[in-house]
Amino acid sequence: SFWFKLLSQCGYRRLLLLERALDQPVADFTPGLPVEVTMLAESELDEYLTFRPATVCGEVADRLRSGHMCFVARHSGRIVAAAWVAVQPVWVPFLGCQIDMQAGDAHIYDKFTLPAYRGHGISNAVRTQHLRHLQRAGFRRATGAVLPAHASSLRADPTGRFRTDGVHRRPQPGRLPRIFRIPPPPGRGR
Repeated sequence: SFWFKLLSQCGYRRLLLLERALDQPVADFTPGLPVEVTMLAESELDEYLTFRPATVCGEVADRLRSGHMCFVARHSGRIVAAAWVAVQPVWVPFLGCQIDMQAGDAHIYDKFTLPAYRGHGISNAVRTQHLRHLQRAGFRRATGAVLPAHASSLRADPTGRFRTDGVHRRPQPGRLPRIFRIPPPPGRGR
């Protein structure tokens, strides 16, 4: 809304926190275009940087070396979508803070699909693969965050079954912002 956009100019930030239990089956999903979903290898950094040219090579390499996983979808041999998964606390630049995680949690972040490939369900195909990988690896919960303005994308998510788990808010700018985690209202989310 207009007021939140205005507040964001003053440093106010908020993200919806999402969660999904991994003891539930993950539905099959077939995207509108044929894609192959795999985990990005360190030897494929140049291909990833072609896909996301504004990304710093060292940052991607550091993510992979620290145990983060990147699931990529390729169409006709080219990366067209990706999503990252962290299994330890992850820094969220938008909020200017770290999101802590509990044992058994995995946090999905930095999801991106090339604009020409949006609307084909490719991100749902990527999500299906990373959720199944996390299930096989024994994780109990997947988490994520989304801008409230993008919450409508959750309705178009037949494979995710993510639920609102609260809101992270940063009310003021500064080097040491205070972050508030607000649980969802009764009857919504959990």
